[in-house]
Amino acid sequence: MPSNALFLDANILLAIILGRNKRNQARQLLKGQKEKPYISALTAHLVVHFGQAIVELPTLRKFLGDYIVLSLERTDFEWAFMNMRGNDFEDALQIAVAIRNGCDSFATFDKDLAKNYEELLTIKTKLID
Repeated sequence: MPSNALFLDANILLAIILGRNKRNQARQLLKGQKEKPYISALTAHLVVHFGQAIVELPTLRKFLGDYIVLSLERTDFEWAFMNMRGNDFEDALQIAVAIRNGCDSFATFDKDLAKNYEELLTIKTKLID
């Protein structure tokens, strides 16, 4: 894994593909990346699930090709069960995947997620405004 490996929360990609309010901030974040950002298989699923309503499947597949998709493993679920904060299992699961894969930072639009996991020593949460 390259140094400064960036993991993206699902809300970053969903903002782009669904044309949400923060899509420009998401695009700006991605412009500055030298390496492909990382996402979880859960994020890829959410992009396809919600994106199919407005974007054709081949376009979604091409869009996801710009990211490195990391698998979900049993250990990620265990970490999430043990470390979930703020009653949001999906957030904990995403953080677990990023940590297990050695990502340096985790970018999100979710203020609660960024605050709930800000003290982790193994990864830095970055709130994107």
